[in-house]
Amino acid sequence: MNKWSIRLVGLISMILGGFLFVYSVKYITAEWPQIFVGLLSIFFSAMGFGLLIMPLDFIEKSVSDNDSRLK
Repeated sequence: MNKWSIRLVGLISMILGGFLFVYSVKYITAEWPQIFVGLLSIFFSAMGFGLLIMPLDFIEKSVSDNDSRLK
C-alpha cells in the first residue's frame, strides 16, 4: 500500500468511529449494546488516528532495499 491509501484508510476509520459514536448515543437505548458500539467507535477512531500520524519513512526505505536486493 502506498502512503496515500494508508492515510485514506485512517481518515475513513476516524469518520466511521465518529458515526458509530453518534449512532450509539442517539439511537441505541439498551445499555450493553450501547457500551459495545461506543467502545467500537473508540477503537476505530484510535486506529484511524494512529494510521494518520504513523511515520511512513520505513516503507520507502524497505521498498528501496528490496529493489536493490533483487538486482
